[in-house]
Amino acid sequence: MKPESFEIPFDHHRLKGDMWDKKCRAIVLHGAGQSSRERFSRLRDHLNNRGLPSVGFDFIGHGETGGRLTGSSLSSRTEQATAVIRQTCKEPLTLIAASMGAYTAIRLTRVFRVTNLVLLVPAVYASRAYHLPFGPEFSAAIRTPYSWKDSDAFGILEAFTGNLLVVAAENDSVIPEAVIDMIRQSAVLARSRHVYTVPGSAHLRLFPRDGDFDSVIDLIISMCAFNGT
Repeated sequence: MKPESFEIPFDHHRLKGDMWDKKCRAIVLHGAGQSSRERFSRLRDHLNNRGLPSVGFDFIGHGETGGRLTGSSLSSRTEQATAVIRQTCKEPLTLIAASMGAYTAIRLTRVFRVTNLVLLVPAVYASRAYHLPFGPEFSAAIRTPYSWKDSDAFGILEAFTGNLLVVAAENDSVIPEAVIDMIRQSAVLARSRHVYTVPGSAHLRLFPRDGDFDSVIDLIISMCAFNGT
């Protein structure tokens, strides 16, 4: 059995993705750079086999959706994910998101009813970067030292009341450990909050061993079972 493909019109593009079931309650959001939904096919396969079917899609500038990344933005990514969720998912949601996608997922907790929030090597961004088009101006804004401290992500997380799981890489050269700490500390109203650091891992190689991958799958499934989703 394979997931069913779909295309959703969005701003002169067609967002391409797939879903394991009609009206899934989980969606997986990929990160930036060369990432796409394909990078998380193994994770989604395992979750589906454990009873958690999901939706995945490629943001503009990535994967099968294609198009130019330049000209898109963090705010556009929120709108893209919103459009996909409204047509393919059913609330309450489980959001599973990596790197830049994690910031999008945090923003989505203000749009949808989110029961479970799973953030893999999560990135957060200064509020002033939210509407800047990807390109030199955006890069300059996020490369300002400690710009992440001005992120609205922390204030948004203060109102989150679902379950939070953060999966961090032990040797992450992209995401400072302080970001992980701030994410956890901010979720003061969360029903549960847990940080799992994968030993010997890196930002782009989060699961160097199958055992660590299996542990994260177990944590996600246990979280969803705890919530009855």
